[in-house]
Amino acid sequence: MQQRNGSAFILSVSLHIAVLLLLIVSFEFSSQMPVLENINNNSKIISAVAMNMPMTQAEPTPPPPPSKAVEEPKKPQKVVPPKPVPLQKQVELPTQKAIALKKEEHKKQLSQQKAVIEKQLLADLQKQKKKMDKHKALEQAMEKELREQAEKSLQQQLLHEQRRAAGAKSLGIVNKYKALILQAISDRWLVPSGVDKRLSSELLIRLAPGGVVLDVQITRSSGDVSLDRSARDAVFKASPLPVPENTEEFNQFRQFVLKVKPQDIITNNA
Repeated sequence: MQQRNGSAFILSVSLHIAVLLLLIVSFEFSSQMPVLENINNNSKIISAVAMNMPMTQAEPTPPPPPSKAVEEPKKPQKVVPPKPVPLQKQVELPTQKAIALKKEEHKKQLSQQKAVIEKQLLADLQKQKKKMDKHKALEQAMEKELREQAEKSLQQQLLHEQRRAAGAKSLGIVNKYKALILQAISDRWLVPSGVDKRLSSELLIRLAPGGVVLDVQITRSSGDVSLDRSARDAVFKASPLPVPENTEEFNQFRQFVLKVKPQDIITNNA
């Protein structure tokens, strides 16, 4: 049973292949269908069928869709040629060399301008520096002058103080030794009786170192000769008078004026 079915299947396949080959051969010998087209869009398309086509009538091919209206070509635009440029107005384009030369010249100008500006700035800085140096020198000179004046004033003040102190000291020494001299003279003064005790005499006394009396002169008389003479004699009797041992201090007693009055002598003795 199975063998029969297989044989029938093979036979069926062989028949189909034979029919297919027959159709292919008949298709090759069949003529092509001519297609006629009318120029007019409204005309119909007639298709011819070859005589050797199979008995089965082929279905008519559908007419092609109506073609779109052919667009009319655009009219070409009129091209206006450019006006020729006069020779005198034509500008020649700069060449590479001209551009390089121009750049180099511009660079040179910038460099020159920069050099001028730097030179001007340097000159201004130097002027400013000179002004500052001059101002600084004036300030230093003023400070020096003020300092010197202050030092001089201080020195003068110190000298004045020293002189004042020395004067005070000297005055104190003079007053001290004058009082001692008056005491020494009063011890040796024999005042005449009956004279006015309120009278006074001024004596110029010259001494040697150590207090030795060299000379006594009456510079202003009391008006009583006996009183003046007694006062002079008392000075010589009191020699040597008490004087400072220091040479500088003694110089003030080498020659000095001494005023004597009997009333002071009497009071001192009392």
